Amino acid sequence: MTESDAKGRFKAPEWAWIYAAIVVMVAGVWLRTLAVVPTSPGPFLGPVIAFALLIALLRPFTGTKRHRTLIIAVTGIMVLWLLRSLGSILAPFIVAFVIAYILHPVVDKLEKRGMPRLAAVAVLMVPILAAIVLVLVFGLPALAAQISSLIDRLPEAVQRMNNALDGFRTKLAHSNLPFINGDRMSAQLSIDEEKVAAFISKQQAEIASRAWSAVLGVGKGLSFLLTMVGYLVLTPVLIIYLLNDYRTGTVKVRDMIPLPHRARWMAFFTEFDDLLSRFLRGQVIEAVLVGILTWLGLLVLGVPYSGLVGTVAGVFNLIPYLGLVVSILPVIIIAVLSGDFVSVVAKSGIVFFIVQLIDSTITGPRIVGGSIGLHPVIVILALAVGSSYFGFVGLLLAMPAAILLKLLVRDAVARYKASRLYLGEPTAEGE
Repeated sequence: MTESDAKGRFKAPEWAWIYAAIVVMVAGVWLRTLAVVPTSPGPFLGPVIAFALLIALLRPFTGTKRHRTLIIAVTGIMVLWLLRSLGSILAPFIVAFVIAYILHPVVDKLEKRGMPRLAAVAVLMVPILAAIVLVLVFGLPALAAQISSLIDRLPEAVQRMNNALDGFRTKLAHSNLPFINGDRMSAQLSIDEEKVAAFISKQQAEIASRAWSAVLGVGKGLSFLLTMVGYLVLTPVLIIYLLNDYRTGTVKVRDMIPLPHRARWMAFFTEFDDLLSRFLRGQVIEAVLVGILTWLGLLVLGVPYSGLVGTVAGVFNLIPYLGLVVSILPVIIIAVLSGDFVSVVAKSGIVFFIVQLIDSTITGPRIVGGSIGLHPVIVILALAVGSSYFGFVGLLLAMPAAILLKLLVRDAVARYKASRLYLGEPTAEGE
């Protein structure tokens, strides 16, 4: 149907205005329902029903450019609402898809060597599941114990800092420096360790609850239990199914692309896949290596809480240039608690330097390869915005969305620079 045919359905101006008013009213109701946080099936079904009604009302304009634009816009808004409302439910599915996306090249290589695909999936998943079990049984309890021990000793660290500052405060209090009130500044530099201990004790449970909510999208109680079951049981099963059917699924998606646009869209998605896989697979492997090397280096040199520092360094290494910066904070606290500040800082500095040197010159270029073309500030912004609005799901989808937006903006700029508006050529009317 052409745009003129669609317009012909509403030749009478009065009917056109009435129909437009109905569409606008339904759109307004739909947008209003999106502002309601669903706590029961009723409020949840409201936006879905309004969305379906809006799509049906736009059907007479099928085939027009405005119809495609409106459908893409309202569908995008609906998807964002679903991600925000159903984040804790969708998270295991998205985690499974991300892991399957990272692992499927390995399965493809094993299959090309003559191994049946299901057997290749099993060969790959057995050691991965075993590693996950080991981490859950041994790694997480040990990490939790180190975190708890470090939190319990924070007041001691504050007391040591106060003791270290005593000499400086004494000199400052008796100083005759102009424009400086030594007594007032001395009091301001003092930290009450008893208040710090009371605050940490009071907020420890709340901090843990908020941490789980930020990571998993859940709080306490039954929702937490169901989400953990989803991660531990549902996610591995989904990974196996997705890996086994990955090639079939991608072929079906490709066959759904309209034939006139298939070549252009496939070229676009191929580049998107290359950039995304380079980031996801490369960054995850690199982060694991950085975490392990940091942990082993600190462990060999006898730095306490080496597992905690290695975990922090590895996790935050997923964000460019942030892993080293964030790792410095626990190292400083550990150095204060150790009683040998200079030694711990020096040992940690040596380990960080060696790990960063290996990462930047050997493992990084070989694993991650070339740049994905995103400035580190954009990466940090995408991760911050995604996690802020959509929680753990937003954190997983932030980089795919950022890379997709980068490619779309690049193509839009290319079309603009090829347009008559940019080149200054005369239009068809001779203007």
